[in-house]
Amino acid sequence: MSSSLKRGALSLLSLCLAFVATSCNRGADGTGDESVSWPELTRLDDVAYRAEGFARAGDLASVRESLSDLLDAGGAVIPATIPANAANPEQVQTNLTDLTSLIDGLSANELDNEILTQLVLGLHPVIEKLIEAVGMPHVHANEGPNDGFLHPIFDGEGKQVGTAEIKLHDDAGDLEVWLMRGGHGGEPWRLPLDKTLALGFPDLGRTVTLAIRDRERNEDESGASTIQDGATAYFVFPGETGADAAWLMGEDFAAKAELSFADTTTGWFILRPHIHKEGH
Repeated sequence: MSSSLKRGALSLLSLCLAFVATSCNRGADGTGDESVSWPELTRLDDVAYRAEGFARAGDLASVRESLSDLLDAGGAVIPATIPANAANPEQVQTNLTDLTSLIDGLSANELDNEILTQLVLGLHPVIEKLIEAVGMPHVHANEGPNDGFLHPIFDGEGKQVGTAEIKLHDDAGDLEVWLMRGGHGGEPWRLPLDKTLALGFPDLGRTVTLAIRDRERNEDESGASTIQDGATAYFVFPGETGADAAWLMGEDFAAKAELSFADTTTGWFILRPHIHKEGH
């Protein structure tokens, strides 16, 4: 056999071995190392998280308005939709039984406020267990690149002109805000260094003022400077002001809030904290 034919045969053999190795690394269902995806559970997670926020803020009218979405999303999370490559199928089945029981409870007629609140508050912890058992990352739809939550910013005519990523730290009660023009992923919306943002809490009768840390670098948590040409898109509370932030602390904090500056506003939303878990 000529040397060129030998090289061709060896190349073909290498390809065949690589194919066999790849095939052996795949599971019986062909999923292999593919990431786990459960769209129905992801949708329910987002709907339930919003409803839990309403419940914690005492806005039961909004909880009841969200019931149809909850039942619709919950009814779609059934055994037939469990991903074939779930990390812990037995635990998934157990947690799914608990979830189904809660959804059935929410479908009952004429739920009183206490039972409704208990059921809604019970949803998200079970969903978290399901997400862990199935092996998915737990990321909400409106989480931003800095682990805050994204909220649209509107002008006086109700047109979206920007997006705010708002991060409340549960362990210290401090707030960070990043401004972007347009939608998520837009360019930084830089304001002059003496500008401030107002975050109002109508039900609590409180308003906090977010400002820059300093005029030299105004560093974010990464230590990077956020100042460019005498302007910044990054604002914090309480910073070095010494203002009391203790009332914002805790994993369970939730309250109606509205961010505004100049003639723009987010409209009201439920502010929830970024949870600092042990080891993270």
